[in-house]
Amino acid sequence: MDESSWRERIPLKINYPDKSVLEYFVEISAGFDDNKILFKEGSKVYTAKEIIEKTNKLAYFLDANAIEKDETVAILLPNSIGMVISIFASFQVGAKVTLINTRLSQREIAFQLRDSESKVLITDFSFCDKVSEIVSQYQFKAKILVNDPEESEKDITPSQDSDLVLLSSILRKEEKLTEIRSKESDLAFLLYTGGTSGKAKAVMLTHSNVLANALQFNEWAKEIPQEFTGCVVSALPMCHSFGLQCSFLAPLFRGEMIVIIPKFDPKSLLKLMAEEKATSFYGVPTMYIALLRSKIKSYDLESLKVCVSGGSALPKEVHEEFRRKTSIEITEGYGLTECSPVTHINPYGKAIVNSIGKPLTDTLARLVDSETLDEVEEGKVGEIVILGPQVMKGYFGKGLESSNVFTSDGWLKTGDLARIDSEGYFFIVDRSKDVINSGGLKVYPREVEEELYKHPGVSLATVIPVPDDYFGEVGKAFIVAKEGQKITEDEMREFCINRSITKYKIPKTFEFVDSLPLSAAGKVLKRELIKRESK
Repeated sequence: MDESSWRERIPLKINYPDKSVLEYFVEISAGFDDNKILFKEGSKVYTAKEIIEKTNKLAYFLDANAIEKDETVAILLPNSIGMVISIFASFQVGAKVTLINTRLSQREIAFQLRDSESKVLITDFSFCDKVSEIVSQYQFKAKILVNDPEESEKDITPSQDSDLVLLSSILRKEEKLTEIRSKESDLAFLLYTGGTSGKAKAVMLTHSNVLANALQFNEWAKEIPQEFTGCVVSALPMCHSFGLQCSFLAPLFRGEMIVIIPKFDPKSLLKLMAEEKATSFYGVPTMYIALLRSKIKSYDLESLKVCVSGGSALPKEVHEEFRRKTSIEITEGYGLTECSPVTHINPYGKAIVNSIGKPLTDTLARLVDSETLDEVEEGKVGEIVILGPQVMKGYFGKGLESSNVFTSDGWLKTGDLARIDSEGYFFIVDRSKDVINSGGLKVYPREVEEELYKHPGVSLATVIPVPDDYFGEVGKAFIVAKEGQKITEDEMREFCINRSITKYKIPKTFEFVDSLPLSAAGKVLKRELIKRESK
């Protein structure tokens, strides 16, 4: 998107600096106390000075290997301080970053490396076997293995390429690059998403996009009392835009300490939050469901004051159960990778259950008819379109798809259907492509899922469209039962009838499964279920 299209049309309330993400971090960190801890990983802590020093050393190595401005660095790592340093060092030499989900298959990793035109691969020992074949077929300027930066060098086995370099060896050297080559208009990230089509494509986010969204989100965070802040637990995968922004960049710019967790484990997370006296946690609905399953009441979470949910709809029953067991209100927000990602969130302390809240500062959002793009009447359901400084530049290498996702006057079409109440709160109805057309009648899966969650034995529920000879499409529900619970199809159908769900909205079939396919961020991957059903 052309930056002038929002600068000229939005009465800006935030003064956005003309700086890159790294330039901004270096600038604000100059005002931090030298002993201020910004990151904690296991038993190790890191100050701004230490992060910048390690960044400078890795940047020197990248520069020595002829990594040029605007080239792509691929990072295949779990949440770690190594990931933080790798991102910042890439920015220092002016490169853009593509973050690879560690759960991807070999084929998917190979696609992302090729599609993003990556020149460097930064990964870990644990992924060497997974990527060894890819690495042997791909021409990189540099390949870096991240182990614990403080550990001594580990032996590289013969099966691994001899030109792999250990980050620990780079960080032991004294050479540094101090010049920051990235600028605000440069691309910062190529983040892969299924978008509205389900086909992976790279969202181009500039430094301006990402920094603007951090400042917009932190404008919302100013509503939180100071005594309720201080320690953010980063359990969301940072390869996903939600975790990258809300559990890393935004709190970093607020000066809060970030406790890094490489992988989400509910019991370990609860123990850590109690020990670290965490004040904030950002998660997706499946994370909150997992925490509730893990005897959450037995942990001291008195310090935890801010819990934010995003990524997908938070079922009302989960919200209410979490409040009963912890006395904490979950604040629901909304966004998409194409928007860096946050566009909406509930006002702190004034959240409405099942609402995604109101647009962030300097974000315009309206509802339109998906076909005509005319604005819908008040109270009617329409597709959300967005205009703001956080909206992506487009999809990398996909000019037609980029133009198709914007209206002629520059608004981003989200593909999500919503309604707005009289106070300006937005309520997601469903994704436009998930709506089931059953005999000409529209069924919104989210509406049905909300009712299914009210069954006392249901832990996870999702509804997808499946082909039907008579109606064209009908709903099929996939149910994960709570531990120790056994539910039958007849029981669920009877439950739906008793809940007064309109007959055509009741799923035609129910399938009970042990688990559902989830993305790295914990969202149910409906398209995988749809693909399976179409075979």
